[in-house]
Amino acid sequence: MNHGFGRWAAAMAVGLTMACGPQVGADDDAGSQAETAGSGTEAATGTPTPPGTTDTLPGTATEEPQDTGVLDSGPTTDDGGVPDLPEFCSIIDQDCPRGYKCMPFANDGGSTWNATKCVPIVEDPNAPGQPCSVEGNALSGIDDCDGTSMCWNVDEKTNMGACIEFCIGDIDDPVCPNSCDQCSISGSSSLLLCIPSCDPLAQDCGEGEACYPVQQGFVCAPDATRPGTMIGDACEFINVCPEGSACVGADVIPGCEGSGCCTPYCPLVGDDPCPALLPGTSCTPYYEEPPDEACVSAPPGVCADA
Repeated sequence: MNHGFGRWAAAMAVGLTMACGPQVGADDDAGSQAETAGSGTEAATGTPTPPGTTDTLPGTATEEPQDTGVLDSGPTTDDGGVPDLPEFCSIIDQDCPRGYKCMPFANDGGSTWNATKCVPIVEDPNAPGQPCSVEGNALSGIDDCDGTSMCWNVDEKTNMGACIEFCIGDIDDPVCPNSCDQCSISGSSSLLLCIPSCDPLAQDCGEGEACYPVQQGFVCAPDATRPGTMIGDACEFINVCPEGSACVGADVIPGCEGSGCCTPYCPLVGDDPCPALLPGTSCTPYYEEPPDEACVSAPPGVCADA
């Protein structure tokens, strides 16, 4: 039986954004952060922000090698000059001159990416997964990642983050090099990033993050759970439930007194832990089509009406 959890997750994400700047925490004095959705133009100020947008696409595998675009002699023309740079460029096509990469940036100084530009790739750039830094701020479009990635989840105090891969393939069907990752399109389609996947049962995200459902998969995003929140409590956003639990519709959670309530993740194989975790529930698939088995430790479900 499927209770439409995927539809619930999508509904919760409408018009909202994936966290991408300084992490949004549970405290009211959390710092402001840049937002990535096409509809997001203001900076969040401590309000729990759910991860993911409704235009997030699942990634598929590709084994094609990627060129970092780094020149041995630097980004210059044959006569030593700077090449003519296009006014616009494509993140997915990476159509800038060799030695440059196409990067998203905020062309109005605002709090969301809304345009692209060609910028030089630094000497000895950082690869995806490695620490990185930005020049100015997270939306400047200038960092020290290689030509296949950009600096992501940047701390506004240190300007440090981690390199994350751009989506590749075709603009009408973008994919990710890692088949478990999800291609997220946001920032007025100027931002196409492969958001790393996670295992909701293992909760294998970094410090301050947890694993949340986005479209047909699960990704790491800042944990905005407020102190004291427990299983069965009301929730309004995807990332405000305790680590290891999900925010799902009230109609499938016994005694839920909000529009949604927090319920534990559970494995769909083996003994069912749900009756003990949340009386009156059983382990039920979250998605009609579960994530690839290679991406999770076990098929994941959530505790819902038995």
